[in-house]
Amino acid sequence: MDINLGKRLIQEKQFKKALIFFLNELNKHNNTASTYFFLGVIYFELNKINDCINNYKLALKISPNSAEIILNLADAYLVRGSFLSAENLYLKAIKLNKYELRGYYGLYTVKPQYLHKYTQILNDIKNNNNFLAEYLLSKIAKQNKNHDLELQYLNKFQEKCFKSRNDHNSQGLFYYNRIISKFFNKINFDNLHHDNASLNNIFPIFIIGLPRSGSTLIESMINNSNYNVISLGETSIFNTEIINLIKNQIFKKNFEIQNFSLNLDIKQLKKNVINRYENYFSKSEKNLFFVDKSLENFFNIEVILKIFPNAKFINCRRNYNDNAIAIYQSMLPELPWTHTISDILAYIDSYIKVMSFYEKKLQNNILSIDLRKLTSDQKTYSKEIFKFCELPWTPDILKLNEKKNLIIKTLSNNQVRQNIFSYDQDKYKIYYKLLDSFKDKYTWLN
Repeated sequence: MDINLGKRLIQEKQFKKALIFFLNELNKHNNTASTYFFLGVIYFELNKINDCINNYKLALKISPNSAEIILNLADAYLVRGSFLSAENLYLKAIKLNKYELRGYYGLYTVKPQYLHKYTQILNDIKNNNNFLAEYLLSKIAKQNKNHDLELQYLNKFQEKCFKSRNDHNSQGLFYYNRIISKFFNKINFDNLHHDNASLNNIFPIFIIGLPRSGSTLIESMINNSNYNVISLGETSIFNTEIINLIKNQIFKKNFEIQNFSLNLDIKQLKKNVINRYENYFSKSEKNLFFVDKSLENFFNIEVILKIFPNAKFINCRRNYNDNAIAIYQSMLPELPWTHTISDILAYIDSYIKVMSFYEKKLQNNILSIDLRKLTSDQKTYSKEIFKFCELPWTPDILKLNEKKNLIIKTLSNNQVRQNIFSYDQDKYKIYYKLLDSFKDKYTWLN
């Protein structure tokens, strides 16, 4: 069985085609561990977590000592909130291979206090140049209130993490710093007047803003409604397809930004975007509501409205100083701008400027929600969110700790499932010294 085609479809995020491929393999009686494993991967991406778990279990029956299958199954239990099952599987993976860092990271997400038990082994792994070990050691130092050591490990983690995908991250920084942040309001749209009527039945809700600003809490509230809203998580569909259209221009060696203009073929972009979204739903469904939590879409608000005229945007905000520190302390390896304080602050500065522009131009399409206010008065602000989204509000949406089929794939998984606590305004103040040298450059830090 040659599964390379199926694997390539997954890498290209063509999940429906990949699903058909591997289901056909089952029909051919290729009931291998690999077939079930990749079906699990696909169902995980499609947020069909029960199907995901069932296929990982079938794969594990065939290959019971596969650490990769065990860890993926643990991750599936984790996002579903089955923490005890996830914990046991992470421990099993570590027992099979004591150098399996994904197992330690998984245990940290379930029970942070677990890490102290493994300090020595993490130090041994760190010496093998693994950046995840540095991250976990920073968390141990934080628990021990040794903040200088915490920051030493954190700095090493972020440096190694960036270098592990240096070319990709460098291109990402260039795109955010030099392209989209400068041209977001100067886009030339080609083929703008094509027919958009076919998408008038779709009512997308885009949650935008900065990581660690309450976006998962808002997404979970919307998902906890009695209305049938499809939650897609962080797809990055618009970002990916916009970059795909212009990458041959902006990433060539002789690129001259002074001669660059950002031109987007809306007809082609719409085709590519809809093709991606149809992995999750059919565009012909009536009165379709979906939530996309790709936070970087604040850059793409105007582009999105050209394709989805009914789109609404919920902008998540929190204290910028706290936000910068929270981002730097987080595991966000896919985001190229999160690995130094200077890059984080530059990105936040772009966010502030972009949102200031759009909140004036498109105020009817955007609702900004402050995390501190939301957590201190959940009822009032959740009602405001639901009114803005034109969805029915019920008191049950605040009972996230009682919902059994809540799917959360972000760092806030454990936190959101607990009772919602008021905002802690002192949590990050001990780290504000990291921002001192930038206060002359960014007045909003003051």
